Amino acid sequence: MGLKWKLRQVMRERKMSNKQLAESIGVHRNTVLLLKEDYPTMIRMKHLESLCEILGCEPSDLIEITPEQASA
Repeated sequence: MGLKWKLRQVMRERKMSNKQLAESIGVHRNTVLLLKEDYPTMIRMKHLESLCEILGCEPSDLIEITPEQASA
């Protein structure tokens, strides 16, 4: 099983800029850039909760479970 982080996609759908999201959840814009990475190494639960509240979504909208890639 693999995981796909979809914050960038959800933000695009909601037309939310990095600056708007940063101000809404009370973090620096650089933190938003780190959170938008394809596979962030860490996310604080309070940030996940805030993201869901601000973006009007559930954690499952941000994290997609994907089939594991077959190794070559």
